[in-house]
Amino acid sequence: MTYLSLQDGIYQALIGSTVFHAIAEALELASSEGHTITFQFNEVTVTVAHDSDANLIYRDWDRAMNGYIDKNVGPYPKPVLTDEEVASDARIEAENQLRRQVQYDEQQAKEQAQRQQVDSILADAPTIELSDEKTWREFKAKNRDCYGAGVIAYAQRWARLMQVEIAAGKKLEDIAEDTSFLADTDGITGFMYGCAVTTLAQCWKHGEQLRRWHNHDTQMGTEGDEANENGGVLNPAVIILSKKD
Repeated sequence: MTYLSLQDGIYQALIGSTVFHAIAEALELASSEGHTITFQFNEVTVTVAHDSDANLIYRDWDRAMNGYIDKNVGPYPKPVLTDEEVASDARIEAENQLRRQVQYDEQQAKEQAQRQQVDSILADAPTIELSDEKTWREFKAKNRDCYGAGVIAYAQRWARLMQVEIAAGKKLEDIAEDTSFLADTDGITGFMYGCAVTTLAQCWKHGEQLRRWHNHDTQMGTEGDEANENGGVLNPAVIILSKKD
């Protein structure tokens, strides 16, 4: 199996490969072609010779990934790091951990604020307005595991948030996207989003309007218009479920 592809004079790791795969293949290429091989993996440039030490190449690739050293590695990393290098790596890693903790805390606070906002909006809001209560009950009965229950909970929150906006005189097409993000208080996947659209399309009072909006909003060509005519729901894999600040 091939893990590297030559592009513009430098090898690129293929999707699905690991850095171990890439290093091993680069070593084989260097041996068979009689010269060093350079490849990029996660924005780190790695050069290996036929006699490079794979373990040391990986060690310095990992150091580069963590920002301990620059983004160029090999072909002959030093076998033993100096005390100064070890201390520098430890200092940078401590800084990395502190930064990750700050980012984690900020994200947790943001998610908590979002949950509180949704709870506040829905505190006195009507329950979901169903067009097909029997099918809704069947969906709920068949989706009692964590994943399925997550879809049902998300669909219900989203529908109720849209109902609030529609009751205030807004058009579904103008508020569906923003409310879809607001309703995502648990971190849903693209597949879960698609299941929610499909479920609401069948059960919710405004489901057909939502289905048609989703298909048109998602399409990259005319496939959404075609789905609207045949009653389908487009593949949610192309949906982006988080907005950049």
